[in-house]
Amino acid sequence: MSAALLVLFALLPLQWIAAPAAPFGLDSLHELAILGFTAYLLLRLRARTYAPALKTGAAFVVANLYMIGAIAASQLYLGLSLVPVARQLLYLVGAVAIAGYFCRALRVTDTAVIAAARLTSVVLCVSLLIGLGLAMAVNGVNPVAVLGRTVAAADPEIFQKEIFKSAFVGFGRAEGEVAGNLRHEIFGALLLSMLISSWAMRVGANPTRWQRRLHRLAIVLGTVLLLLSMSRAVVLAAIMWPLLAALRTLRRGEMSGRQLAIVAASVVALGGVAVSGFGAVIYNRFFIDTASYEGRTGHYRDAFDAVSDHWVTGGYDTVGVSTHNLVFDTLLRNGVFAAIPALFLVCIVAATLWWLAARLDRLPPSMVPVAAALCLPLVRMVTIGGGQISPVGWLALGFVLGVLAARRAVPSPAFALRPEGERAGV
Repeated sequence: MSAALLVLFALLPLQWIAAPAAPFGLDSLHELAILGFTAYLLLRLRARTYAPALKTGAAFVVANLYMIGAIAASQLYLGLSLVPVARQLLYLVGAVAIAGYFCRALRVTDTAVIAAARLTSVVLCVSLLIGLGLAMAVNGVNPVAVLGRTVAAADPEIFQKEIFKSAFVGFGRAEGEVAGNLRHEIFGALLLSMLISSWAMRVGANPTRWQRRLHRLAIVLGTVLLLLSMSRAVVLAAIMWPLLAALRTLRRGEMSGRQLAIVAASVVALGGVAVSGFGAVIYNRFFIDTASYEGRTGHYRDAFDAVSDHWVTGGYDTVGVSTHNLVFDTLLRNGVFAAIPALFLVCIVAATLWWLAARLDRLPPSMVPVAAALCLPLVRMVTIGGGQISPVGWLALGFVLGVLAARRAVPSPAFALRPEGERAGV
């Protein structure tokens, strides 16, 4: 089962490759990969394997089932397709399956799965670099020239459009169908792989020397790629990772030499980015480029005006005009009976993150990336177009649920700190 995990993360970043004949309206390679991984787990794992995850995440699962039922009723009433319902149910099953997978790995100390998890960031980085490099070569995109023009003009839109849109043309998608926003999901998958591999490095047996070296290389490379992604939502979620690590350190009143080295290296790296000219690009992207926010304000205005006509049964088109908010878009698309459980889901994720953050000083260091993994779906719930939980968000929720279920089901010795090599932080 360890090889299947690596195959999943190798395919996750290749989201610009279309899969037009896929079932349930799945239209890209990474969605097919999630579907295949889910089916594989359901065939390989016994039903009782999922019991701890279902028990721990009962409120989460019930709220999703209620929301799926409400959406199905709204879609039938409006005479619309039930494909969105099937997709939502598929991803819920996938999240529970992945939760059972990670829960089992911890409960029985599956060294093969833990070793594979340590390599997820390495595999995804390599796959992303090879795939993006081939895509740019096929479409005649010169990344060095694009980066030079971007820095010279301090305009992030140049990099976004010429790298993350021009390079994705073809591969089963026409030019008008390609959106630069694909990068949010692509680099969200990268962040998730970094979090899972960092968690795996801190559980089970001490990692080998080559595992530590590959992991550090992947974290450094992944950080650079996240900055190049120009995705405000993903970078915001990523920033929460070191902040949670710092919170744990401050509460424990201790700082290791490794953490001091990370802080020093980060300061030097940020200084290098600033003097290189790319710092101005990042600054403009986050603080000056407000066009998308201004457009979103207009969408909110239109959405508020439409509430009185759609709050009961829905029917508002949130694809063309989206508030980028899970709860509000669900209200307009499928009515209040679907929006209430959607709000409940957001509250569950936020409350779980708060609960973990409040107890990080009493939890092992491996729980820092687990808590940080919740930030990715939480941020995307209030920023994603169409107002739905993203496929990568479902994977993150399944991972966190699996770890929490294992901690609840297994006595504390199974999660005791390793006698050597255990360090706090990222």
